[in-house]
Amino acid sequence: MEDVKILQIMPAEGWVAVYDGGDEGEMEEPLACFALVQVDYKNGDGVQTEVRGMAPDEKLMGFVEDATNFVTIRRAEEAEVEDEEDGEAVE
Repeated sequence: MEDVKILQIMPAEGWVAVYDGGDEGEMEEPLACFALVQVDYKNGDGVQTEVRGMAPDEKLMGFVEDATNFVTIRRAEEAEVEDEEDGEAVE
């Protein structure tokens, strides 16, 4: 269990969250923002400051790292470059 306090929110234009889509491969979702958060870990790890990505989850904003199938966050153009290197057309 942890208590999370948002200290600051910054735009995340050009960044995506990557999720494991199982047989369908990786899925991407644009990030809405990055949040600078203060996390109080109740397991004895103390208080830490972290940056976490946020995206809409139905009607609420949520931390993308909390999803069970979350893989990573990366710049959107990195995904385009990887696809171009594989010979796939990217729009």
